[in-house]
Amino acid sequence: MLAPILVGAQNLNDIKNQKPFTFNGALEVRTIGYQMSGAADRRNPFALIVSGSPTVSIYGWDVPFSISYTDKHTSFQQPFNQFGLSPTYKWITLHAGYRNVSFSPYTLGGHTMLGAGVELTPKKFRLGFMYGRLNKATAIDTLTQALVPQSFTRKGYAIKVGYGTEKSYFDINYLKAKDDSTGFDRSRQITSFNTAPAGNTVLGYRGQLTFLKYFLIESEAAASLYTRNLYTTIPIDSLNDPILKTLKKFAPINATSELYTAFSVGVGYRDKKYGLKVNYKRIDPEFKSMGAYFITSDIEAWTITPSFIAWKNRLNFSGSIGLQKDNLQNQKNATNKRFIGAGNASLQLNDKLGFDLSYSNYANNQSPNTVRFADSLRIVQTTQMYSIMPRYVLTTDKYSHTLSAAATLSNLNDFNQFFADAAISRNMDTQQFFFNYNIGFLKDGFNLNTSLNATRLKGMGTDQTYTGISFGGDVVLLKSMLRAYTNHSITFGKQPEGRSLIFNSSINAKYTVYRRHTLDFGLYLLRNDPKNTTGLQQKYTEMRGELAYQLKF
Repeated sequence: MLAPILVGAQNLNDIKNQKPFTFNGALEVRTIGYQMSGAADRRNPFALIVSGSPTVSIYGWDVPFSISYTDKHTSFQQPFNQFGLSPTYKWITLHAGYRNVSFSPYTLGGHTMLGAGVELTPKKFRLGFMYGRLNKATAIDTLTQALVPQSFTRKGYAIKVGYGTEKSYFDINYLKAKDDSTGFDRSRQITSFNTAPAGNTVLGYRGQLTFLKYFLIESEAAASLYTRNLYTTIPIDSLNDPILKTLKKFAPINATSELYTAFSVGVGYRDKKYGLKVNYKRIDPEFKSMGAYFITSDIEAWTITPSFIAWKNRLNFSGSIGLQKDNLQNQKNATNKRFIGAGNASLQLNDKLGFDLSYSNYANNQSPNTVRFADSLRIVQTTQMYSIMPRYVLTTDKYSHTLSAAATLSNLNDFNQFFADAAISRNMDTQQFFFNYNIGFLKDGFNLNTSLNATRLKGMGTDQTYTGISFGGDVVLLKSMLRAYTNHSITFGKQPEGRSLIFNSSINAKYTVYRRHTLDFGLYLLRNDPKNTTGLQQKYTEMRGELAYQLKF
């Protein structure tokens, strides 16, 4: 019932031209009939669903609602519990309610905050402030009778001060947040810092410089001081550290405090047809910010991303190649090194024939850092994927023909020789093929389509093959007031447990009764017919019919 609904900034410059009150939305009444034969029912035999999504607009401020009714559940939802507004007037933007504001990915990076704030952009200045609640406290566990809640109410504020334009700018960002320790018993020995009130202070910058029209330098960095337990009794033994002495003037520091850093920089060139960018990123292990939900840490990576357009814009290519590793502070038993390579190309030979191609290669290799390191746990793998997708389109005055196909091959090769003779190979190969043909009768208003597909999965002690065919079509009748469409497919499976047959069929129709009034009908059939019904394999037939009335206002 508390589904978040975000509303974009409302522009107050044109408020005098806004209508004072408008009301619009949609309403649907849907009935569903269901029947299962050969297996347990997965839903009720009959269901009635009434749903609506009205929206009230007051001088351009939208207030959306959601209404639903079923034979077993009724709900009326209004989004005020997860509702926010960001009205804008010239260079002033105000934030109120639930907002997802982002100053930088390492400080306030899109975390939902219940509060208030403002962003100001007079001329080239870039100023921002946000204050509010980041997390809501969870209730005390009544089963375990725990005296300490699993999470506290977390509040904080963020500041952004910058100067520049969209192409060239420099911002300084600051975040300070901490848990509300109300009800926390400081005399109680806390064995897990996860249940203690924590605090976080993050200072960083974000900048971009565009010069000589086509060149670009961008960078962002942050230092995060994270205290896991604000009231720990463990003494600190490094107060003589000059860095800690300086930081202690601005934030609380104790034995549970840790300082993390994150840094990234990119240098690139981009014109109308060519581009090249070199990126470097380094994020300390356990780097975190209370203003961001998740940040990939313990990573150092170099990446090169070339791109170009050639042959009179008929060839487009973009790719990336790089190296990545973890264990930056040698705290793990092994260091994982990865080679990352990927490329995508689109080739249009003429007005009718074209190709899409893609390739990726990801390699992992662990280097042990300790003498005692189990070879059975070592990861030495490469994952490769190749894909080619040709397409052909031919259009005349009466017909349109579209042929498309795809072939995708992927393989995972495990080079760990520990299991070479004693166990099943951990290599995995996947092959997927697809072919589709569609013909459209332009003057008659209907289309026919058919497709073939095949998939094979081999490795890890299994060999599975699936082949199938599907066919269908759609037609428009009664001066476009009625649209009917149908689709049917048959899939043949071959597994170690035996063969199987799956049949899917659907028939649908949509009829416009009068302007915004429509009737929607659907009939669906699923039949599963395995040759061997032992174990988890079941033979069953499932049918579902739906009839709906829809109104837009």
